[in-house]
Amino acid sequence: ILFGYLLFAILFERLKVGSIFGLLIAGAVIGPSGIRLVRDVDSVSALADLGIVFLLFNVGLELKLDRIRLFGVRVYFLAALQLVATTAAIAAIAQVLGLRPEASIIIGTALSLSSTALVLQILADLERTLTQLGRLAVATLLLQDLAVAPMLVAVNLLTEGSGIGETLGIFALGAVVSVAIVLSVGRFVLPVVLRNVAELGASEYFMAAAVLVVLGASWATEQAGLSPALGAFLAGLTVADTEYRQQIAADIAPFRGLFLGLFFMTIGMKADLGVAASEPATIAAVTILLVFTKGIILAIIALVLGYRLRLATELAILLSQGSEFSFVVLGTAVGTNLIAAPIGVALTASVALTMIITPLAAAAGRHYLDRTEGRAASPLPELDASTADLRGHVIVIGFGQVGMALTRHLMGLKVPLFVLDSNALRVRTANALKLPIFFGNATRSDVLRAMHIDRAQMVIVALPDPDTSLQIVSAVRRLSPHARILARAPDEIWGARLRDAGADAAVIDGLTTALDLAERAALLHENGKQPETPIMPEPAD
Repeated sequence: ILFGYLLFAILFERLKVGSIFGLLIAGAVIGPSGIRLVRDVDSVSALADLGIVFLLFNVGLELKLDRIRLFGVRVYFLAALQLVATTAAIAAIAQVLGLRPEASIIIGTALSLSSTALVLQILADLERTLTQLGRLAVATLLLQDLAVAPMLVAVNLLTEGSGIGETLGIFALGAVVSVAIVLSVGRFVLPVVLRNVAELGASEYFMAAAVLVVLGASWATEQAGLSPALGAFLAGLTVADTEYRQQIAADIAPFRGLFLGLFFMTIGMKADLGVAASEPATIAAVTILLVFTKGIILAIIALVLGYRLRLATELAILLSQGSEFSFVVLGTAVGTNLIAAPIGVALTASVALTMIITPLAAAAGRHYLDRTEGRAASPLPELDASTADLRGHVIVIGFGQVGMALTRHLMGLKVPLFVLDSNALRVRTANALKLPIFFGNATRSDVLRAMHIDRAQMVIVALPDPDTSLQIVSAVRRLSPHARILARAPDEIWGARLRDAGADAAVIDGLTTALDLAERAALLHENGKQPETPIMPEPAD
């Protein structure tokens, strides 16, 4: 399995198709429907499922509770409406094709789900997890994950036919208690444990503690009948507010990558090539119908709620596949005789096929939109080439109101600079005005290296989010010990934290933030003096 993992991942990465597609193909080749090097998929699935758990924990680390609250009602309304509308549409189609009402409902709920692992990995590869597209996708996927457990309860209730109210009540109580326990332990107990482990100074102990946090939280929610991935996500949210966030993310990264790769291989193994070969027309028709039904419904909902056409299109392509949880729901329905076995096998094959083609569809859709509407991102080679000749330049990170005013002021002073921002629309708009701005996530070390951070004279972090600024300042200081760093801070407490992380000065937000940053940057650029005290804003009238 590991040989196939390495061979296909490297091969397809070299072909510029993407490792995800390669791992899906690898699973199909070595699985029960291929050359049968792996005959028992369930024996691999136990490890592969850990990939989803670690992935959701990492998403929680990136999002944080504050960012979850900032999603807004419209985002969650889109997620809920998508789930209900897609379930109803697929159930109606199934009933038209002659299936019983209860079977149609189960099929509708199972196929309305999208693949959490696949979508989040694609977003990570594109560096778009924290963009508007990423927020919409994550909110939709989280709501779907929450719906999985009630779906499984409903399947069992449809079989038993009694005790519905009592069963649902017990389930809801257990779910609330388990989530409360995970959040409480994460908020009050976990920081104490991590601090004591960190004080021992042994990296292997800290790594063991990080893995225990992930697995313990996923086990707690699983015992309550919820998704293990949900528990891991909640644990990630609580750890995100601690000072150990970056170290834990680094510790679990190898586990996440390996287990997630195994997960994609198991999806390929579950693709029944025999069924696809015996009934290719049926499988193809179901696959196309599923992708187009989900995609069109989601795009229409997004447009009605006021999102742009490009965003609606990208979201529709990204979430149009089936889910890893679809296999679980369909398998349970077949096991309880709610769905006939041949129908279940055909649907499972179609779901696996949609997950195989999604990476290709996402890449093709992104290429088309970039060609028709302009690039939304700057690849690292392009970023590296564009800054290759710069020496002693100034890098501005963030092109919001403060970053924009700062950039214009520095350009007026003839300071050599370029700007990095993670908002694709702002980047395209600024590029149209011939401003030196590139798309990229400055929290990533590879992006910072592509900016030739080691040759920069100064880095100005003009972002409004102090947590992200702290992460960037730490990374810049680690990669470029000699660069001057100026950072924007909401208050003096954050200013002190930014200076402790490596910033030479922190400008406290006020009426003249951009001007203060520009003046201090110009002073440093001219004479290289290191500021000794933070700049305070001018008092408001």
